[in-house]
Amino acid sequence: MAKNAGAAVPAWMVTFADLMALMMTFFVLLYSFSSIDEQKYKMIAASMAKGFGSVLTQTKQPRAVKPGPPAMIPSPMTPGSRSRNNQRPSQAAQRNEQMHEEIKQSLESEIAEGIISVETSGNSVIIRFPEEIAFPPGSDDISDEIMPILKRVTNALQDTPGTVMVSGHTDDRPIKSATFSSNWELSTDRAVEVIHRLQQLGTIESERLTAVGYGSTRPIAPNDTPENRAKNRRVEIAIVQEQ
Repeated sequence: MAKNAGAAVPAWMVTFADLMALMMTFFVLLYSFSSIDEQKYKMIAASMAKGFGSVLTQTKQPRAVKPGPPAMIPSPMTPGSRSRNNQRPSQAAQRNEQMHEEIKQSLESEIAEGIISVETSGNSVIIRFPEEIAFPPGSDDISDEIMPILKRVTNALQDTPGTVMVSGHTDDRPIKSATFSSNWELSTDRAVEVIHRLQQLGTIESERLTAVGYGSTRPIAPNDTPENRAKNRRVEIAIVQEQ
């Protein structure tokens, strides 16, 4: 009789029962790994062991990992990184200041008389010549008065590193003559003329020289009075340090 009852059970039911048992065990293990309640884990394990007639071995709980202090990776905001980033600009500023003082000493008399001015701007030292000293109005014929000054400038710059950029500037009043059709041409030709004179003096390498004409686009004073327009009509020699 018992044999006939056993034969009546479908074969797939045995496989299905085994599968359910395995799945139950799998989910219990997953739960035990994710739970931090050790007492609850022991209760479930004991219940499963009793139900399946076998003893489940206790799995060692994974130890919680406590995050440690963040790694000390230098960033632009850390003091050490900031000091390194500022080291180069500081050295460039020191070189600029030293060059500024040397040029001022070489041109001390002209600066005292107000003929020229010397100042620093960013990574450059700028020597500024007013138009009335360097050129006649509306002309690119350099005056004889400026030549001794240019000689002292070149002597001061021959051992000074950096690009020597000569720039011409005008006021905002338009110019139209047989020689110049605009302030752009006038300012550029004046810069080129100063470059030619520096080359004739022969103390600065030609590779270091650059001529630029800005016209009226870079005033240093508002073009609202004759005095301010006179300030804007100028030639500048800038010694530009590489960053």
